[in-house]
Amino acid sequence: MSSGAAEPCTRYSDGAVRAGRGTRLRVAIGVVLLLAVLALPARPGPVGDLRFPLEWFWAVGLLALVRGRLSALLTTLVLALAGASAVLKLADWGTLLAFSRPFDPVADGSVVVAGWHLLSGTVGNGRALLVIGAALGSFVALMALLAWGMSGMRKLSKRGRRGLAGTLLGAGVIGTLLVAWMPPGTLPVVADFSRYAEAKAGAARRSGVAQAAFAREVAIDPLRQDPPDDLLAALHGHDVLVVFVESYGRSVLENPRFSRRTLGRLRAVDAELAAAGISARSGWMGSPIAGGQSWLAHGTLLSGLLVDNQIRYESLLRSDRESLNAVFRGAGWRTVAVMPAITMPWPEAAWFGFDEVLAAHDLGYAGLPFNWVTMPDQFTLHRIGEVLDRSTQPVMLETALISSHAPWTPIPRMVPWNAVGDGTIFDVQARGGEAPEVLWRDPERVRENYGLSIDYAMEALGSFIARFAKDAVVVVVGDHQPAELVTGPDASRDVPFHVLSSDVDVLRRLEGWGLASGMVPASDGPSMPMDAFRERFVRAMSGEGNRE
Repeated sequence: MSSGAAEPCTRYSDGAVRAGRGTRLRVAIGVVLLLAVLALPARPGPVGDLRFPLEWFWAVGLLALVRGRLSALLTTLVLALAGASAVLKLADWGTLLAFSRPFDPVADGSVVVAGWHLLSGTVGNGRALLVIGAALGSFVALMALLAWGMSGMRKLSKRGRRGLAGTLLGAGVIGTLLVAWMPPGTLPVVADFSRYAEAKAGAARRSGVAQAAFAREVAIDPLRQDPPDDLLAALHGHDVLVVFVESYGRSVLENPRFSRRTLGRLRAVDAELAAAGISARSGWMGSPIAGGQSWLAHGTLLSGLLVDNQIRYESLLRSDRESLNAVFRGAGWRTVAVMPAITMPWPEAAWFGFDEVLAAHDLGYAGLPFNWVTMPDQFTLHRIGEVLDRSTQPVMLETALISSHAPWTPIPRMVPWNAVGDGTIFDVQARGGEAPEVLWRDPERVRENYGLSIDYAMEALGSFIARFAKDAVVVVVGDHQPAELVTGPDASRDVPFHVLSSDVDVLRRLEGWGLASGMVPASDGPSMPMDAFRERFVRAMSGEGNRE
């Protein structure tokens, strides 16, 4: 009888033990996940660079200490801050890898849309949706698991909560004092969360102030307030081409991984142009961006204003400032845009002042796309040659060549110019090469293909100018450096630019710019801000020229 009476008590004790263990495991999962979220660095790096977040001690210690309604409020606050921190840091990772800069919550709303277009254009809508769905699902599951784990803190015994609170808050006090007194980097413990939050808030304030300042800058146009005499006189009778080359940055000329091939190609182009009676002057420009958002570089060069985010770009488009294209149109040129990357409506074209816009569907390309790239550069240039040939007045033409745009597979190859036709000759090339999802598993091969794409772009451009644009004045400029995956961290934002002409007077007017003769810029040559080009070029080509 006595043994039977003791049995229920034994089962109850075992259940309590199991419940206690389950609660402790639940809390352990929560605090470990919180540690992982708070320790997430602001940029990708080696695991050895990770540091223990001091804020973790305080957050877990306080959650263990407080009870009741205050516990629920504090848990919600910790989860909200941890989730926001994780989102912002992962956004930083994305923009650092893609654009070589941290995420700007004030100005980067358009990055989501641009990222979708690039991802879906590279791997297809279905796979892009799967990738995004998997990422969002993983994040939601992580936050749900974190919330479940941390809320288990309220089920710990009173003694267990007090012990945990005392231990962690004591460690928090000691850690705070050590971090405050010792030189940075001495300890593997940091208080980065608070500094990160403060830095993000400060960056958001500065971004807001910068947007307001830009609204004032856009109304001040030196070319309107002090117009040059005899506008663009040196260029009368010439077609003028402004050619942006996608991802053509300084690294491809100076990084040993790419430089041998690129410098060899530029020297070959130089010789080809010289044989056609065309000379080149080359230098560097400082682009406002890196890695992507090419339209911001286009807007910067053509407006003469620093346009480094979407808010500034949209403010520019609402203004009455004249683009470089519009300046040429006012001086008697017919203005044309040839834009093979534009596949959707482009209302922004109205601000630029084009008489004609030839987007991707207007160019008559019947061949297969090269993944995201709608058509190879040789086809685009062939169509530009036809535009120049049929025009009865001088043309000012802007284009953006895109064969050197990610994902850099497959790489086009030149075909005889008389065989370009409707572009179906390129179908065999478009079907070749690796799929992007295969190539991008190997960063070294991605870099190799990037270098090959620039080599092709410059080969096609040099061949085109020597054959079809001998009498034109051609400005070739990189829009931005490629992403950090290609250049490595801390690459400059410089891009090469070249001015090509058979008219010696045009090139003479650039003598004060510090440019090198030929297609290879001097490594120690000055770098001109991209937003300075519009005014300097217009004044140099107007009146007597050489006015700085």
